[in-house]
Amino acid sequence: MSITTPVCCAGRCIRGHSTKTLGYTSLAKNWEAALAWLERKSLPLGELDDPDVLRRGLDALCRKLDGTVAAAKTTKRKKAAINEVFAAAVEKGYFTHNPLVGLRWTAPEVDDAVDPDCVPNPDQVTRLLEALRQLPGRGAHLYAFFGCMYYAAMRPAEVIHLKKSQCRLPVTGWGLLNLNGGVVTAGKDWTDDGAVHEIHSLKRRAAKATRPVPIPPVLVRMLRDHVACFGVAPDGRIFQNAAGNYVDTSAYNITWNRAREAVLTVDEHRVEPRKAAL
Repeated sequence: MSITTPVCCAGRCIRGHSTKTLGYTSLAKNWEAALAWLERKSLPLGELDDPDVLRRGLDALCRKLDGTVAAAKTTKRKKAAINEVFAAAVEKGYFTHNPLVGLRWTAPEVDDAVDPDCVPNPDQVTRLLEALRQLPGRGAHLYAFFGCMYYAAMRPAEVIHLKKSQCRLPVTGWGLLNLNGGVVTAGKDWTDDGAVHEIHSLKRRAAKATRPVPIPPVLVRMLRDHVACFGVAPDGRIFQNAAGNYVDTSAYNITWNRAREAVLTVDEHRVEPRKAAL
């Protein structure tokens, strides 16, 4: 039996429930049934000192629920989470030491190399951005949006959060963006104030850290033209939807796919250009 099986079942059970609805004194009936199953199927803590049991558990992390091989980065992330669980167990006194420390087990090698065929080249970017500008509806509004992703290597969440006060956009020459966070879609059940979106600090940086990004003249012109044409949101954000709210993920994904369909050749469609690299 895989020691990850109870975890998977519990994950299915609690999916859709938020911390706001979690009560420690009165659990929903489906939670009670899942926790009872978890108690029956979980291994005794003492068995987790057995290296063979731990290796079977770590091997299970390398597989998805359907039995196929998981991505190496997925395995690495899950292994880190399991390690944190054991560290907490040591702190609470359930273990005298972390049983994973010193365990002989080789994790799948993570390949951080980027396939050049999956990254749009300058010619493709030019065609895609021009197609965006010509698309009816929100295409012109997202022209500079995707320009930020390509010319400033910004994450979509950072572009959505970008405010005019963060931009230095001279009439000529290079400009500067001083990034300080991003907007993520968390869902209203998962935020403290019931809002769908949540503002986070820069990824893998301190809470109040900023990241200055020099931008080339072409992006400076795109942003200046965008502000002149569409204005800014009441809070100063450069990009907004028709109601003045945050740009939705599905909206820019749909528009991006329309641009791809419009300009990419059959051969180019055989690979999936990365939006994160654009």
